[in-house]
Amino acid sequence: MESAPFPGSKRNLTQDAFDLLLAQLDVNRHEAGKKYEILRRKLIKFFEWRGCSFPEDLADETFNRIAKNLDKGEEIHNFTAYCAGTARHIFLESLRTRRREAVLQDIPQNLPASTEEPDLRRGCLERCMQELSQEDLNLIVEYYQEDKQARINARRNLAARLDIPLNALRIRTYRIRVRLEACVDQCVKGFKGKHEMNEQRSHSNVKESRDS
Repeated sequence: MESAPFPGSKRNLTQDAFDLLLAQLDVNRHEAGKKYEILRRKLIKFFEWRGCSFPEDLADETFNRIAKNLDKGEEIHNFTAYCAGTARHIFLESLRTRRREAVLQDIPQNLPASTEEPDLRRGCLERCMQELSQEDLNLIVEYYQEDKQARINARRNLAARLDIPLNALRIRTYRIRVRLEACVDQCVKGFKGKHEMNEQRSHSNVKESRDS
């Protein structure tokens, strides 16, 4: 299930920043408020048409980001164009997030099965994905992003776009997966090792306090 984008962004918006945003819409605060609601509905439609799961949140984030930039002293000469550009940028961010989450949901099924510490392995997978090059990250994300029904055609299209045989694409993604598997295993072992050391120190401290 897709998580809500930009959690907590509204809480970071100050009243001064919001006032600067309204001032861009109209010098009359009442009129600015009406224009704000009209523009917000348009932004919601913009994100809905693109299949976003949380169009209201993305519309609010668009306003929030503009308001924060105004609060930092940025000058906006064409508010409509600036708003449209910000919305497009936020949509692309949300799209990358959705693709990344799809990979995180799928890849663990292809990693060695483990009933121990599933949350730990997922956290390690996220960390290991950040260590990939941008090219490898984009490749593995696109390779796993579709559901099972559409995946075959999507992978064929990906191979065609990269101008490589489908088998070569499988080999490249397999090698990335092997690196991810090794990285995840090393991360899990490292975390468990630190956890065991901390437990041993805790037991030692308890024993020393009892003996003293």
